[in-house]
Amino acid sequence: MNIKLKEITKDNLIDIFKLKVKQHQKTFVSPNVYSIAESKVYDNFSPKAIYAGEALVGFLMYGTNPEKENEVWIIRLMVDEQFQGRGFGKQAMLVAIELLKQIYNPPAIYLSFEPGNELAKNFYHSLGFKDTGEILYGELVHRLDLEN
Repeated sequence: MNIKLKEITKDNLIDIFKLKVKQHQKTFVSPNVYSIAESKVYDNFSPKAIYAGEALVGFLMYGTNPEKENEVWIIRLMVDEQFQGRGFGKQAMLVAIELLKQIYNPPAIYLSFEPGNELAKNFYHSLGFKDTGEILYGELVHRLDLEN
């Protein structure tokens, strides 16, 4: 499976806006248009398109916390409903983790998700993320400790 994180351009922007999650997941994931708008306001956010080969399958955004040195976050991850269950999300996360190690060399990578999102909890735990016990903007914060 050849997963790549690519820049968002005028050529793929509308297609990224059209990506959607399953109906029961909509309360857990912000629309991509919102995330891309955030990235234009917060210059420390980097939105990426997730491709499996030539197919656009999802969206990921990462960034840094400007208030804490070397604190790196995976801010958003979504895989389009028609591509879920094929391992694209897991592969995209593994690619993102390696990319963040190369760019920032952080001691840990953080993410958060809504309480009650058991699928996200199990998914992120399978990648090694652990609950920090913190709540940020109503979401449960998790951390992946990295070996530097």
